[in-house]
Amino acid sequence: MEESIVKVENLSHRYTIQWAVRDINFEITKNGIYGLLGSNGAGKSTTMNIMCGVLRPTEGNVYIKGVSIRENPVEAKRHIGFLPQTPPLHPDLTVTEYLEYCAGLRHVPDSEISTAVKAVMGKCGISHFNKRLIRNLSGGYQQRVGIAQAIIHNPEFVVLDEPTNGLDPNQIV
Repeated sequence: MEESIVKVENLSHRYTIQWAVRDINFEITKNGIYGLLGSNGAGKSTTMNIMCGVLRPTEGNVYIKGVSIRENPVEAKRHIGFLPQTPPLHPDLTVTEYLEYCAGLRHVPDSEISTAVKAVMGKCGISHFNKRLIRNLSGGYQQRVGIAQAIIHNPEFVVLDEPTNGLDPNQIV
């Protein structure tokens, strides 16, 4: 059996009096593609936010490569790339400036940042917008920049929440 890269144990999260997620358990193995399906308000985004260390669970835990997101969030997050439902973009930076900033946050060595930025812009089809301010990009290209920031550090595990928001049908493929 393949080793789990993510293990979710007894995960629950409550917003004041309302439970958004209640006693969820699952494992994710390397090289798999997984999805969370459910109606609006079912707790999909909450689960992803907890898995990536954005929210703290009310109960339970998430282990990324055996590292507890509760006990050692910095180490656990090194293995994760995350694109939340709304990309965390800085509108006053150029695409290159923003991705360089994200690479630094993700501990890409200074000597490798330029190469990493060029590579991820190529993968995401945004190289020709490298000097453009993010505020001047269409929603679809902003989404691509969001995807680029999620993979800039070559994570072992990527979480994408509504990754096709704003993309034209021909950009989704």
